[in-house]
Amino acid sequence: MESNNGNVYKKPNWMILKEAAEELVRMGKTSFTRKELTKYAKKLDPSRPETSLDFEIDLVTVNSNSKDRYRDPDKLFLFRIARGRYTLYDPETHGPLEKYLEQHRFIPTRKYVLSQVIEDLQTKGFEAHENRYHRKPLAPDIIAKMNGKKIGVWVIDPSIDSSTQMKALAYAIGSSLLNTEYDEHIITVPSNLVNKIKQSMLNKVIDKLNIKIAILKEKKQYVIEL
Repeated sequence: MESNNGNVYKKPNWMILKEAAEELVRMGKTSFTRKELTKYAKKLDPSRPETSLDFEIDLVTVNSNSKDRYRDPDKLFLFRIARGRYTLYDPETHGPLEKYLEQHRFIPTRKYVLSQVIEDLQTKGFEAHENRYHRKPLAPDIIAKMNGKKIGVWVIDPSIDSSTQMKALAYAIGSSLLNTEYDEHIITVPSNLVNKIKQSMLNKVIDKLNIKIAILKEKKQYVIEL
């Protein structure tokens, strides 16, 4: 296709993906994988690299976590229904677009979460401050004091995926066992991760080792339940 000035017009990747998704649905597919979508899009335009098409998928998905996701309604047409599986976005089925744009508008930085936990600890009567050496091996994120006890506080980042959260939890528990500088340890855990921890492990192991699990909850700000 040529533009008015004679240059060849090339459709953007998002438009090729949209045409491919709509065609797959017309063919009877109610959902499709990333691979199926990029493969069909490349069939529509063989000049497109599959890698660039695959990258674009997160940008056109209304419920993706991509910080670069489009905000233009015309460019947001996919809905992720499972890991690696998508369907066409339908506001009547999936809810209004504004809900998803608002939901991911603010992703808290780790610095912000730490400051909120410190503030909450202080309201609970602790002296607390960020550990300037927290990047060193075995070092907690926050140092707190109460009743003459020095307490190391670990904060599991609520913005990272569950698998990485679990690894961070394992590292925090191991470091708490090995670091003898502190009288006690508190590990703050996002509520979505708590259900994945066996209660028997908490009762038999953690409590006996002066390690307390605190649930990190987001209200008007981040607070912990001790």
